[in-house]
Amino acid sequence: MSSDRLGIGFIGSGFITRFHIQSMVGVREADVLGVWSPNDEHAEAAAALARDLDVGAARAFASIEAMVADPAVDAVWLCGPNHTRVANIDAVCATLTAGATLRGVACEKPLARTVAEAKRIKTLVDEAGLSHGYLENQLFAPAVTRGRELLWRRGAALTGRP
Repeated sequence: MSSDRLGIGFIGSGFITRFHIQSMVGVREADVLGVWSPNDEHAEAAAALARDLDVGAARAFASIEAMVADPAVDAVWLCGPNHTRVANIDAVCATLTAGATLRGVACEKPLARTVAEAKRIKTLVDEAGLSHGYLENQLFAPAVTRGRELLWRRGAALTGRP
């Protein structure tokens, strides 16, 4: 994107994509510009949600490759089903290799179904020179923090540090 704003595209159009789009209301200097889903109607519905919330001029894309190749899209949020992660990242990285200028990718949890898939994803993004991150939206939620404290205090006393 040519301005100081971050253009974001979403891979996936389900609950978690809608959750992230809604959270963009509180984010400055970023715009939701695209959504890709294998279901065109769902992609358009998620893009419409972004437009309705005024978090960007989102549009539905016909393919991951088309969204990644759009120079206005700086980063993609990987929010599709777990079993599609490797194929989705492969499509992103192949498009980068072909000359797209995407700056980064963020993956919703879990990264992969297996350690082997996670290693494959890491290899793909490293080979493409792509900045990457992990979207863990509940890590610091009060209930999760309290649960972790209880586990450490009670569980570690009996079993030792994991």
